[in-house]
Amino acid sequence: MTSKTTHNSPLFVNAAELRVDLFENTPIPLMLVDKDGRIVRANLAEHRLLGYTNEEMQGKQVWEFVAEDEQDLSEGRFRAFLEGMELSTSLRRRFRTKLDNFLVCELSAQIIRFDAGDGPFVLLASVDVTRQVTEARIRGDFSRWMEASFRSLPEATMILDTLGQIRHLNRAAEKLLGWSEAEAAGEIPEVLIPWCEILSSEGTPAIYEFEDGISKGWSGSATVTIKGGIQKRLRIKTEPVIASNGIVLGISSCLSSID
Repeated sequence: MTSKTTHNSPLFVNAAELRVDLFENTPIPLMLVDKDGRIVRANLAEHRLLGYTNEEMQGKQVWEFVAEDEQDLSEGRFRAFLEGMELSTSLRRRFRTKLDNFLVCELSAQIIRFDAGDGPFVLLASVDVTRQVTEARIRGDFSRWMEASFRSLPEATMILDTLGQIRHLNRAAEKLLGWSEAEAAGEIPEVLIPWCEILSSEGTPAIYEFEDGISKGWSGSATVTIKGGIQKRLRIKTEPVIASNGIVLGISSCLSSID
């Protein structure tokens, strides 16, 4: 048994009307921009995103809605893209909303031409990435704060990764060992410190505990030949570096001179 397709089927909807309907009602914020950067039309999702009506946006150049310090760059990138000089079709810009807030939007562009031969036009799709950018900035600020705090710790501290390679020395450790962080990074600590001499509280070589999964901290002492051939006796205390999800990232070692 076969079914008949009637003229009420979506297959028979006027193609032009369908394109307009898709443009207006897609959940992705869209702007249709002419070759001079003037907004021909913005869809409902774009209006909801920025708060402007179509009348408030129509005829204005798209970079007028971008943060003032990014307007010249935005115009230049738009024209370079339209002329085929700029290969990238995706970039981030800060857009000013009607409430005078700023949203960070990731823009994707596509050059289009209509059947009538008008154009070219540029279809701009906007994705609000303000939250992601803000969270990344906060993580970056916290990371920089933590790095500065680590570097400034009064205790000489060394960080090893799970492969046993040195990743970081703070300033106190650099002063104690005579090695800069750049010189020590990537080295196996046996180059600087004979770990096989270090005994845990149970009397077993600490290096075995490290190889066994860094399951717990330990402390001990070792004779260290620092830069220049000078020997020092150091007390060393280590603890595993554990992420919030419980994964061991490496070990942190605090070093102090016994002499």
